[in-house]
Amino acid sequence: MTSLEQHLTVVEQSRDGRPVVAFFDLDRTLIAGYSIIAIAGEIVRLAARRGELRRAARVMRDVLRHRVDKSGSNYHRLVRRVTRALQGVPESTLTEIGEAAFRNSVARSIYSEAISLVEAHRAAGHKLVIVTAASRYQAQPVARTLGIDEVCCTRLEVEEGKFNGNLIAPLCYGEGKTLAARRMARQYKSHLQRCWFYSDSSDDLPLLRAVGHPVAVNASDKLGVHARSNEWPQLQFNTRGLPSVESMARTLLTAQTLLATTAVGMLGRRFGVGANRNANRMTQLLGDVGAGVAGLEFDVEGREHLHQGRPAIFVFNHQSLLDSVVLAHLLREDVVAFCKREMAANPLVGPLLRQVGTVFVDRDDNNQAAVLQQARDVLASGRSLVIAPEGTRSVLGEIQPFKHGAFYLARKADVPLVPIVLHNVKDALPKGGLLIRPARIRITVLPPVQPQSIGSVRGACAALEEQYIQLLGRSRHAALPLRATA
Repeated sequence: MTSLEQHLTVVEQSRDGRPVVAFFDLDRTLIAGYSIIAIAGEIVRLAARRGELRRAARVMRDVLRHRVDKSGSNYHRLVRRVTRALQGVPESTLTEIGEAAFRNSVARSIYSEAISLVEAHRAAGHKLVIVTAASRYQAQPVARTLGIDEVCCTRLEVEEGKFNGNLIAPLCYGEGKTLAARRMARQYKSHLQRCWFYSDSSDDLPLLRAVGHPVAVNASDKLGVHARSNEWPQLQFNTRGLPSVESMARTLLTAQTLLATTAVGMLGRRFGVGANRNANRMTQLLGDVGAGVAGLEFDVEGREHLHQGRPAIFVFNHQSLLDSVVLAHLLREDVVAFCKREMAANPLVGPLLRQVGTVFVDRDDNNQAAVLQQARDVLASGRSLVIAPEGTRSVLGEIQPFKHGAFYLARKADVPLVPIVLHNVKDALPKGGLLIRPARIRITVLPPVQPQSIGSVRGACAALEEQYIQLLGRSRHAALPLRATA
């Protein structure tokens, strides 16, 4: 097995000025599992809402059969059956279904290792193409999210905006993938012998044999035999996919830590412990015990900036529900978080957030005067604020537009603003994920922005947003994700 770190080095050293295409299979290569399962689930939900339970059952039955028998003939039958089931359905409906499947399932199954791989090829100047037997409605959201240039896929015939139940030959499967890849190589004035192809399946052996750089990813048993006999690199991705017993146990223990922290806070209040002292005890318990049971380890650059001047306003990029555990571990005491009001009603974390004095924000309220005054009172008491200026999380951790509130508060209250850059908390628990995976979390703490240097709130906000983008952009393909197997 080749380590991902070694392989990324080979990719980064492959730039030679000639046009090169990096081809990627979709299922079990860029994403864990099979995208057709997510699509089928959305089709079933749609059919069930319309009372078409027989059609829903037929689609799910065919998909589940395919998971048991992955032979080429069976795959062709599956695609034809699903295509016939879509006869008369508007193409816009399947586009919406594909986007829903991506939001609800596929987005959180993108391998972190695959992100690093794509970024390494991009940095080497290679053209990026997904070549998959899946449909465009499965593959396009992934390609858009990863910034991949082209998608070669199985195509369905459309007449007057509706599917007519037929496929456009050839199917992008087996030899059909090789034909599609040759076409793309010619388009980019390259040759397959200079190109790369990543796949998990022996069904893709025709294209793997045709390219100059075949790589097996999460290889099936049959492909693994071919890869070993031909001395092809093999990569194993583990940051997504089926959870281990360890991940399930760590998730349960982390949830229990949240509940225990809340209980400790309630007992402290009952026995007359001061509010600030009680909140600090809860913060430290959550940060230390929570990080420990979740399996989080930390590499922190610029830790000295966390304590240069308090009170302060700490800003961070929001990546995961575990951000609160990470920040509690870093900041430890005398901090109060800003949080969207909906979280106050969350049965697991709501009681804890209320006990530590969280400032809750109603994002739909145009008048935030009361919230701003509450924030200024916190700073006046000597405690610091923790704010995510993005307000929401992205799928892959890319920076969302910063809001101006933190910068306005820093200037108004005459306190420093300390930027905390979270590089990869999403590796431990991605957006939409339910189970925690151990990870080494990389954090960069930037020098404080002094209030007197904030001349224009809008300008300071835009400048820091760009700094986050640059930092995360440089680190994305260079950083080795957790457990890229050696």
